[in-house]
Amino acid sequence: MWLGRIAKTEIILNDYFLLLLGVYFLLGVLPQALVLFICVVWHELCHALVAYRIGLPPKSLELFPLGGVARFSVPLAFYPLKEARIALAGPLGSFGLALLAFICKRLTGIEEDWLSFFIQANLVLGCFNLLPGLPLDGGRLYRTWRAFRVGAGQATWEGGLLGQFWAVILGLAGFAGFFWGIMDLQSVILALFLFNLASTEKEAWPYLFWRQFWRTRYDREKGILEEARWLVASAEQPLGRIVRRFRPGRYNLVAVLDGQGKICGFVGEREILHALLEGRWAEPLKKLLR
Repeated sequence: MWLGRIAKTEIILNDYFLLLLGVYFLLGVLPQALVLFICVVWHELCHALVAYRIGLPPKSLELFPLGGVARFSVPLAFYPLKEARIALAGPLGSFGLALLAFICKRLTGIEEDWLSFFIQANLVLGCFNLLPGLPLDGGRLYRTWRAFRVGAGQATWEGGLLGQFWAVILGLAGFAGFFWGIMDLQSVILALFLFNLASTEKEAWPYLFWRQFWRTRYDREKGILEEARWLVASAEQPLGRIVRRFRPGRYNLVAVLDGQGKICGFVGEREILHALLEGRWAEPLKKLLR
């Protein structure tokens, strides 16, 4: 559901929002869901404000009862330091709002349950988003750290895998808590939502790899290739797995080993990349040996 536009950013309410609100009403937790939604909106606005401040305004902001997603017209993975600043803004904003509410509670002496829940919700939201897995803010910080070492594509694949891991852990914990009667199924719903977004992030790694790979292939000033980087792989390794070890800015060469661990040939990145462009991701490396 399209709500409107703020500056250059479209505000979208997820189609399942009203359905989930109905479920929360039936479960008797609608007030808590609305308080949590306010915390989520603040969290996402902090991301957007910092993004505008550093010149990368989000294209759209989609809001869910249990979270939100900011989408950008350019991949943030190519701007790791800026992505880190945008990612940190959300948790810091949540922690700051929790601190402000706590100070107000102590100064005014208000002991309302909703205020305590508001503080707890912001603390949980800030801490949960620092988990190292995409699409969480901690996953974006992890990608920033790894992108300088392995490139944006591999860092995104790893971050998506970690996001799926945390989603499974959250889902199992939700089912266990529901079985023991200590929580409802909200954690399971959140786990499904998280797993789906993590899978989407993970699937983007080939695009990020190819784009960064060709952008950094040649030294624009000198017109020469960067230094070579050697890899060693068995002849049975699929090409799709090998390419994840390639590094942008280096010329990647693969030494191919036979079943006895002896070198039986060499394959350059050009042959591997051409095979991948033809869709031969599962083909073993030995097929490229002459």
